[in-house]
Amino acid sequence: MIAPRELPAEFYAWNRRHRAPFGRRNRLSRFLGDRYRGPFAFQANNGTRVYEYPWAYSAINAHRVSRGRPLTIVELGGSLAGLQWALSREGHRVINVDPGLEARGVGWDVNADRHRALSRTFGAPVELIPKTLAAAGLADGVADVLLAVSTIEHFAPADLAEFAAHAARIIRPDGIVILTIDLFLDLSPFSAVEHHQYGTNVDIRRLLADAKLELVQGNPKELHGYPEFTPERIMAGLAGYLVGQPYPALAQCLIARRML
Repeated sequence: MIAPRELPAEFYAWNRRHRAPFGRRNRLSRFLGDRYRGPFAFQANNGTRVYEYPWAYSAINAHRVSRGRPLTIVELGGSLAGLQWALSREGHRVINVDPGLEARGVGWDVNADRHRALSRTFGAPVELIPKTLAAAGLADGVADVLLAVSTIEHFAPADLAEFAAHAARIIRPDGIVILTIDLFLDLSPFSAVEHHQYGTNVDIRRLLADAKLELVQGNPKELHGYPEFTPERIMAGLAGYLVGQPYPALAQCLIARRML
């Protein structure tokens, strides 16, 4: 599915509670420090995160309820984004796999000392592994949830190949993969341009097939790469979608699992 323009009431409430997706930004924030600013104040975000964060949290919480225990969550490209600490504070074990500026695609600086300091500030221990997924040394079946929020579209081809090789391996047999993937309105299939400074429009059907994952939640009509998807349908429905600001992108949201 693509994030709609109108958020559910519970998403508004979640954003207010967590000060997501931008943290507190007022005159007091300069004087009261990181704790006052909140965990979402340290990563620049596109406007679509106002939907992506509570949607991903809701999907994770539903999986937690079904398992009856806190989860082990591996987040790809978590950088200094706040969702990792929001999840850790609820008792989940969170592992952030992010090579930072060493990424082969588009990367953002992830200072390990700063990351540790924020984990202490929010009382939310998150393990940072500053490597790619292939080099992270994650054991088979370590994760209940593999999470990536607006990360996959930044991957270089080698990173996509690593995702395909390791995604199904590191999740438990009953685990899930929760993804939000930007759909750039200025790239193919909406224009003749394939890549820009932020990445590319990923063929989601191929990505899941290569990773031996099957779609369990998501509308193929709104997921790039599926035969049901057409750019004409997306543009015709554009008024109903949440369009990112400052960059014009839509947020494709889906859940997958290992192929049976």
